[in-house]
Amino acid sequence: MTLPTVAIIGSGFSGIAAFYHLQKELKITAQLFEATTEIGGTWSYNTYPGCACDVKSHLYSFSFEMNPDWSENYSPQKEIHEYMKTVARKYKVYEHTQFETEVVRTSWIEEKKQWELELKVQGEEKNQIKYFDFIFSCVGVLRVPHVPKEFQAFEGKVIHSAYWDSTYDLSNKRVGIIGSGTSAVQIIPNIVNKVGHLYSYQRTPTWVNKKNNGKYSRLMKLIFRYVPFILYIYRCFIYLRNEAFFPVWGNVNSLLAKLARKANEDYILSTLKSKGREDLIPKLMPRFEVGCKRIGISDDYIPSLCSPNVSITNSPIKSIKGNTITTEDGEENGLDALILATGFDVTGFLGHLQVYGKGNVSLNELWDKDLAKTYKTVTIHGFPNFFLMLGPGSVLGHNSVVTMAELQILAGIKQMKYQIKHNIKSMDPKNSSQEKFSQELQKGFKGTTWASGCRSWYLNQKGEIQALWPWSVTRFWWMLRSTNYRRDYNSSN
Repeated sequence: MTLPTVAIIGSGFSGIAAFYHLQKELKITAQLFEATTEIGGTWSYNTYPGCACDVKSHLYSFSFEMNPDWSENYSPQKEIHEYMKTVARKYKVYEHTQFETEVVRTSWIEEKKQWELELKVQGEEKNQIKYFDFIFSCVGVLRVPHVPKEFQAFEGKVIHSAYWDSTYDLSNKRVGIIGSGTSAVQIIPNIVNKVGHLYSYQRTPTWVNKKNNGKYSRLMKLIFRYVPFILYIYRCFIYLRNEAFFPVWGNVNSLLAKLARKANEDYILSTLKSKGREDLIPKLMPRFEVGCKRIGISDDYIPSLCSPNVSITNSPIKSIKGNTITTEDGEENGLDALILATGFDVTGFLGHLQVYGKGNVSLNELWDKDLAKTYKTVTIHGFPNFFLMLGPGSVLGHNSVVTMAELQILAGIKQMKYQIKHNIKSMDPKNSSQEKFSQELQKGFKGTTWASGCRSWYLNQKGEIQALWPWSVTRFWWMLRSTNYRRDYNSSN
């Protein structure tokens, strides 16, 4: 029997896991396409100072390749990237990855019942064309840096957190940093003692809690390595602990949510008071619910903002002329460099990839003008044999997205098994199935912290929550465990 061909777009956690599970479950060796020169996705090109994961490493890792050697609870970017490369080498992902190759377009060819991929290969004038039966889109949401247009007028050095320029020396420079999200929380403590003066522009301060980042002893690593069952139990414990705290996000009026807010408030207040900086309380105390935006975890972010060489402004930026930034309250600051901790453009979920389905319908245009809809977060009406990882409805605020991606991958493979068994060339969910799922998803946000009124990257331009999964990861697993393909899908031979 001839096995179907599979293309995997992207080589981050999702891409590596897709390659592994396809090989294990179906004996299919997929072809990966990676736009850069290295495996790793967001953990390859995000190299800013202090870059680390805010989910504990023993959970933020592959289920099929647990790592006994993590150095600390929340491992840094370099260690995570090395882990990914080690796994990729072990399972021969490198040998089946075409690097420096951007998939610029995928089009469904109904006559062939295949996807046509247009590939832009670095150094080649003419784009390549290849055909595959199935696509696993693993481009990820944290791919395209968000660079607000107003900052293009700045004439000094501009560095986006996603493309850190390590050759630029920040020593004794006047540096501005835009944003108060996770990357800013990690960058600021790691540059504050180097710069001459740091200006933190944050219209909205963020909730921050203690990190309590402990290192693992050599003995603990040995136990994890030679008694893997203990490692597995520890991983399960982290997962269940995270799930137990879900009401902080899932029910804004829950006791746990109120306790979480008090704990975060107490931490910020006690830190500022211990530093003698009660004057910063109005500037650094958030006014939205805990979890509405991603919670920062850091032991040194708030203390670093208390440094004498740091200025904080909540006033919106009015203008940028040359090297000078002026805020609406009239403050003017001349800067040598500007760091943009402004996150990513996640509204399209597809990065620069253009996707055309049945009837040459553009998925990008569909999602630009309306709420991004899927069926069970993995498949899309009108786009047969196309599996989307960590797209709309599958991002988390409380647990590991690596777990989510693996569950999505296994759901896609389950559909492939069904198609192979029944000799079905193509399948896509019915519009009615997709609409019903999308409506249920939106209803799930009622009463959650995400629907409590703040503005975050979880929302689209219309203010609709489209990035997140509104329930626990356990419920996500339960939702994906079975699907009625006859009832919910269109099929074609």
